[in-house]
Amino acid sequence: MSERKRPVSPVKPKSLELLFLYPCPYCNAETPALSPTEPTMLQCPGCKQNFPIVPVDDKTVRFIKIMLAGGKAAVDPNYL
Repeated sequence: MSERKRPVSPVKPKSLELLFLYPCPYCNAETPALSPTEPTMLQCPGCKQNFPIVPVDDKTVRFIKIMLAGGKAAVDPNYL
């Protein structure tokens, strides 16, 4: 017998991460970084050159995560 599978209900977000995009100073390609709160080097996905970045403020990142309740408050109300 073939077993009928129930459709999967839509899943709500469990957490939130902020992705910052830095322009490569060599080729201007967007280089992603997940909330870089410390000075670091990024490698461009396009030209593979390394470059230093300016970090983001940890307090601001935490504030946004709290305000969006870890992503839960960003859910489209039409899907609740």
